[in-house]
Amino acid sequence: MIEMRLQNKAVQKQTQSMKMSQQQIMSLKMLSMGSMELREAVYEAAEKNPAIEILRDDFSSGTKTASEKSLFSDDIHYGSSSAAGQLASDNFQAALESSADTRETLQDHLEHQFMSVNHSDSQTALGQRLIHNLDDRGFHILAPVSLIDRNDPFQNEELLEICIDEIRHLDPVGCCCSGPEESLLVQAEFSEDCPSAALFFLRGHLSFLDPPVPSKIVRKVNQFMAEQKELAFSAEMKGFSESEVSSAVDFIKTLDPFPARNFGFSENRYIFPDVYVSRHPFSGGEPGDNEILSTDGKSVFSVSASTDVIPRISVSKDFDRLSKERTRIVKSTEATEQKRAEHRFVMDSVRDARTFIDNIRFRESSVLKACVQIVREQLSFFEKGPGSLVPLRQKDIAESVGVHETTVSRIANGKILECEWGLFEISYFFTNAVKAVDSDGNETASSKENVKHQIAQILDLHKDDGKPLSDQKISDILAEKGIRIARRTVAKYRAELNISSSYKR
Repeated sequence: MIEMRLQNKAVQKQTQSMKMSQQQIMSLKMLSMGSMELREAVYEAAEKNPAIEILRDDFSSGTKTASEKSLFSDDIHYGSSSAAGQLASDNFQAALESSADTRETLQDHLEHQFMSVNHSDSQTALGQRLIHNLDDRGFHILAPVSLIDRNDPFQNEELLEICIDEIRHLDPVGCCCSGPEESLLVQAEFSEDCPSAALFFLRGHLSFLDPPVPSKIVRKVNQFMAEQKELAFSAEMKGFSESEVSSAVDFIKTLDPFPARNFGFSENRYIFPDVYVSRHPFSGGEPGDNEILSTDGKSVFSVSASTDVIPRISVSKDFDRLSKERTRIVKSTEATEQKRAEHRFVMDSVRDARTFIDNIRFRESSVLKACVQIVREQLSFFEKGPGSLVPLRQKDIAESVGVHETTVSRIANGKILECEWGLFEISYFFTNAVKAVDSDGNETASSKENVKHQIAQILDLHKDDGKPLSDQKISDILAEKGIRIARRTVAKYRAELNISSSYKR
């Protein structure tokens, strides 16, 4: 007979876990927010917590940006109205705002024209992205070069220029531009009766038209021509008469600086930069913490956080004062307990308000530090423009800044950087690297996109061969060029290019 015994043994097991506080959770959540999301979070917090006081909100003040101001103001009249007239005007405005906009949207109008012409699949996809990247004035939201699909070898900057040029000449002419000045130039070049003087002013000399008085404009033009003649190798330039200038001004006034204004509003995704990168002449000395010196030493790139959208907040002075008051309660009564509860509410509100403000400051400083390092690593891009990106990983930025890689991922998620080349998602500056060897045998890094482009070129070069190239053969050809990657990596990149294997080709 088998005897069975049950024994109770005490086993001690040690585990280590980390639990995040509510403040840490909120801090990470804010780090992932874009500008508009954070703006909504600020107003939501201010509504719930009376200790949060909104000091100023520049975004809601209605101040127009430079691009929204009219180029010509000589037809503006000012006057006053009676109380009855003002009431009627307000009622009419309210009726307009409450009625739905049933007009055709700009995107629908442009897309209908664009799709009526036969294009390649790559051109169709890129053109649609460009059209849906336009704001309600018809101008680019994100920089057009950032819309190129890196997984499509046929989408490049040359195809991008072709698509932009085609969309610009659709009705209404002048959309798909960077701003009013470029739009006016496109409209003028498209017109058959554009005076040569108008083209001169629209090609970088619009400032000569302020004020739009022909005699003063002629003097400015003559002075500019004289300065150009003194420069070596400058071409002979001819001035304009007052009548030619007057005709040019009249023609420019017939153009529309905002060609999309007569169309209905679509659900556009309005984008507001989180970070600005501006270039300034370098005056000497030591660059600041948020400044990066250019490679030639003549200019400096300044990185600053955006304060346009996020309201300025602080702890309410009244709540701060009440939180510091100390009253000694000797006897507990209903009144004293209520007073104690009120003081506890004030203390909690002030503490939560300070935590909320600290989280906003942490978000701003973290985004700024990461973007300063991105500019430092991608300096060639900010100097030369799109097409000059170097391989860069989020891990590299995390190590340089001293944060975790997931923090950099949260920073790059949905946030926008504005520089002289346009608006770019921060994630745009991170490109995968592939090890390569240069002609001298030194190990270098090549971007993943470049390797995929090489694979597409190799397959295109050998497309007429009797036997399709295998992934191993492509790997061998890349190795001869100094790019050493495994066969399965070639297969992965080939699949991303939507190219079938050698068995199906």
